[in-house]
Amino acid sequence: MSTLPQSIDGEAVTTRLAMRMEDSLQAFAVRAACFIGELDVPYSEEFDGHDFGATHILAYVGNEPVAALRVRWFQSFAMPERLAVMQRFRGHNIGQMLLERCRKLAESRGCNMLYAQALPADVKYWEKQGWRRLVPEEAGGGAKRIVAVVKAVDPSKPLPDVEAPEAVVLRREPQLDSTGMPRGTISN
Repeated sequence: MSTLPQSIDGEAVTTRLAMRMEDSLQAFAVRAACFIGELDVPYSEEFDGHDFGATHILAYVGNEPVAALRVRWFQSFAMPERLAVMQRFRGHNIGQMLLERCRKLAESRGCNMLYAQALPADVKYWEKQGWRRLVPEEAGGGAKRIVAVVKAVDPSKPLPDVEAPEAVVLRREPQLDSTGMPRGTISN
């Protein structure tokens, strides 16, 4: 039996990719309500410049946007982030629906891993969804600590037990040409 909602109060629960500007604005509105409105996250932190290079997945109850997830793409993995569910729709596994849609999309794009960064208070939620910590201890220091969590895109191919530095590289190293210069560089 599926734990994913099919409807809430008789209204269908659906997910879809943001394909139009209107869809992106709906995702931004959900995130602004959740992160800026509820959690007092500064605008400059919530909207950080990665939004127009990312994929956004929205969840709807009927025609109302109620949740959003941003996904950034790297060479062999996808990074779901900014998972936001409107307060009155929490507890219906809508976040799980978005993460599953992300997993399927990552699988179709040839990714082998999902990588996310969670606040320590949210790690139990991610682990309940089948994610595991890369490093057992919490990473970082101060109030903005994060915990790196991963999940295999294909559940039949579990990820090896490795730590974050060997498993995930978020910055691409420049590709060098035969002269040792970064590709695309014109030298004299």
